[in-house]
Amino acid sequence: MTRHAPLAATLALCAALTPAVAAQETEAAAQPEPPRERVTNGQRFGAWAVTCEAIAVGETACVLSQRLVQSGGDAFLAEMLAFWSADGTESYVAVRVPNGVFFPSGFAIRAADAPEDAEQTMFEWQSCSPDLCEGLLRLDPEALEEFEGAGEVLAGYRPGLRAEPLVFRMSVSGLAEGLAALRR
Repeated sequence: MTRHAPLAATLALCAALTPAVAAQETEAAAQPEPPRERVTNGQRFGAWAVTCEAIAVGETACVLSQRLVQSGGDAFLAEMLAFWSADGTESYVAVRVPNGVFFPSGFAIRAADAPEDAEQTMFEWQSCSPDLCEGLLRLDPEALEEFEGAGEVLAGYRPGLRAEPLVFRMSVSGLAEGLAALRR
């Protein structure tokens, strides 16, 4: 009988605590979640704008976008898109540039204040349509923090086989905040 005393005491303690634990869980479940902040089409996060598209009845997909044009001539340079994977576990930045881009040179970015010989972050080319080619970069938290801290990045690609590299500045301000808002 003495062997069963510790087991009986443990079971009695569990039985006594079960209603209290259940009451706490019920209270926690009864408290409503704080309302989600609504993200709207066209909403701005620094240099980025929210762009949403209906993909099914009652279902919308939103991305952050930034269209870059050449000053003075309004020639299209690139469009940047930032978004989450379907399961919300990874973030990405995609770039769209005019078709004709020289693939081997790639599309690269680096912090604007980094030294000339600093390592560049390369996008991977994904596909082309008759008008645009698209590259993709998986954005890990460290890279996001680095780019956001820089404020501006230099981006560049070679628009054609014999063309000089096209290098331009772009702002990344608001990228982290915008991605956080899209994730909620």
